Amino acid sequence: MFRVRRKPLSGFVFFMIGMFVFQSCIYDFYRKEFVSEKKKNYELLLLALLGLMPNPNQKLFGFVPGYSRNLSDSQFVTSDIFPKTGKKKIVFIHGWNPAERDSDPVTNDEKKIQNLKNTFSNGIIHFQEGRESANAEFDLYLYTYRTSNSILVNGRQFHSTLRSQFSDSDQVYIVAHSMGGLVTRVALAPENGFLPFVRLVVTLASPQFGSPFATPSFLNSNPFLNELGSYLVGTQGGSELSYTNQGAGQTSLAGANNQVLDTLNQSYLNSGMNGRFVSFGGVMTGCNDGETEYYNIGCNLLSNAGFTQSDGIVPMNSAFLGNLTHKQIQVADVDHSMMAFQTKNIDDTKSRDLFMKVISEIRNSPY
Repeated sequence: MFRVRRKPLSGFVFFMIGMFVFQSCIYDFYRKEFVSEKKKNYELLLLALLGLMPNPNQKLFGFVPGYSRNLSDSQFVTSDIFPKTGKKKIVFIHGWNPAERDSDPVTNDEKKIQNLKNTFSNGIIHFQEGRESANAEFDLYLYTYRTSNSILVNGRQFHSTLRSQFSDSDQVYIVAHSMGGLVTRVALAPENGFLPFVRLVVTLASPQFGSPFATPSFLNSNPFLNELGSYLVGTQGGSELSYTNQGAGQTSLAGANNQVLDTLNQSYLNSGMNGRFVSFGGVMTGCNDGETEYYNIGCNLLSNAGFTQSDGIVPMNSAFLGNLTHKQIQVADVDHSMMAFQTKNIDDTKSRDLFMKVISEIRNSPY
């Protein structure tokens, strides 16, 4: 029987309170920014939900390499007018963004591009500067979406976007961080129709069996964590990141279940589609590798609950889908954000090496 070892959390309490206040301030700042925008056409959102037009909070951009590390918004070009070439295509899709809510006005392109930079700026710069000769062989696209929406809704609309922008003769490789991996799995689910041009998906720390930090039974063990967790995952999309006990190699967590992920994962088992996924997972050795302290704290909390390998947010087995994907690659001494190439120093070898490993897996894809 699995036994949870608990340690006093008193050393974490003041930090967690401060982090909750900090996150709340971020949300208030963004909400003020959104409200100040003139684009508050809620009719657009209704039409999108009815399937009569694309969701205005989602968009695919093509990236035009430049020369400065200070990336300009003009380098991100709407995919409809981005020049089509014979190169292979890489599509970056980001993870969860706690600053946006369903009720917020439609984000403009400037905010959409900022969302992409917040996750992938290092990776974009590595591409621009020709790491692993990536820009000579591939065109780079980036997809953004409102993460408070259900992964089912976002996934189906990602499928529609891919279907409309690429042809069956294209070779498309998706690189998905965190929640982006779940949205991609929905997009490629058999129920939504096969996309033959998607040759491989590389997931970076995607919670394919969910994360305890989105799970009420885990958060309820501490009132401060519960308050923080309620704020962070108090949306449909956030709740669908919750941990499930179902799946190969899963550590049992009392009260944990996620029917959305269970149904999705079963669909993949039946179809054999897991063979098109390569899973990267991060491990924080000793829980002191995080560039941001709350990942170290998150790693300790997970370790105390029996999840001995994690990136501070996602347990290793969840990132690896229980070793059911085509290939699993462990990345040592990195936190959850670093799994998206995001180190404070762009030239950090951890960022550059991870980028080059991802490009290598794409280049050596069996499809």
